Parts: sequence; structure tokens; C-alpha cells
Amino acid sequence: MLTRKLLRVGLLMALTLFGCSPGEEPQRLHTDHPPPVPSGSVAVMARIPLLPTYPCSRCHEDRTPDPRERQLTEFHTQKILHHGVLGGWCYRCHTKDNIDRLHLQDGTLVTFDQAYELCGSCHGDKLRDWKAGMHGLTTGYWLGDRQRRSCPFCHDPHNPHFPAMQSEREPSLPRTVSTTEARAPHEESNGEGH
Repeated sequence: MLTRKLLRVGLLMALTLFGCSPGEEPQRLHTDHPPPVPSGSVAVMARIPLLPTYPCSRCHEDRTPDPRERQLTEFHTQKILHHGVLGGWCYRCHTKDNIDRLHLQDGTLVTFDQAYELCGSCHGDKLRDWKAGMHGLTTGYWLGDRQRRSCPFCHDPHNPHFPAMQSEREPSLPRTVSTTEARAPHEESNGEGH
């Protein structure tokens, strides 16, 4: 342990004496060229073709909208709203007068393919990250066309939290590595970073 620390100190002293510090990089790693700018388009994948009960008006056009919060007993009985802290009902997001659309808080109508706009009206930070490609799933090419999945592709809009997952056991070591060899570097470090 002491030998390893002395080697590190010696290496740092040698690098400093010869004019090279650990923070300096060789010139070959630097370039004057800017990184490529992403090109192509980003298309949001359509969700409507995947909805088995769409258009909703097929069943709802002859029904009078009932805004009372209640347990559904005829249709959509599997839908239970566990979303947000406020009490809510279907018409918090779905539109009473045009059931094939969703509505934003300001009354703007959006399609089910634009559900990300509705989700983003409450979850603005997630919408920002989604538009930047940091949240959710985007496939395709850096320099070419990409497809992005909207929020309901991963989250159930009525119950969006992912269930707690059980962790799997750690992978077994290859037969060529003994248990003591595998644990030795961790024991020597005494919690110090590498």
C-alpha cells in the first residue's frame, strides 16, 4: 500500500520536472475542427395506430360525458388513475366535447400523438430533456433522421411510475479469476478513488 503511494508521488514529481502535468494532453488529441452538427429530422413516432380503442368517438359519440369521479364498471375498468397529487378524472386530460383529443391546461387541443405536450405542461423539465434527446428513447443516426418515442411509449399515462424492480444477483467471476484476486484492488484502495 505504501509502495503504491510512493510510486504515485514519484510519477507526479517526474512529470512535473519534465514539463508535463497530468492535466496536459498531447497535441494530437486536440483539433481545430468543430464537432459535426446533427443533421436530419427528428420525427415523433405515431402512437394513434397502436391504440386499439381509437377513435374514442366510435363508442363515446352516443354517450353523455359524465365528469363525476367514480370507479368505472362498464368500460375501461382496468384504468385506475394514480397520477399526480390532485384528485382527477378522465377529463383532466381528455376532452369532453372532442373525445378523440387531449387538452392542455390553456384549452389547446392536441392529438394522442402529441401527448408529450400535455405531459410537458406539468413536467416541463422532462419535456425539455426529452426534446434535447436526454430523456426517453431516440433511435436513428447522429447525422441523419431520428425517431423519438413520446412519453406514453414508456409511461402509462394513468399510472406513470415504474414499479420497484428487484436487482439481479451479481455476475459470477470467470473461472480464471480467483475471488481473492478480484477483491484485492478494492481492499487496497481503502475507499480512495482511482
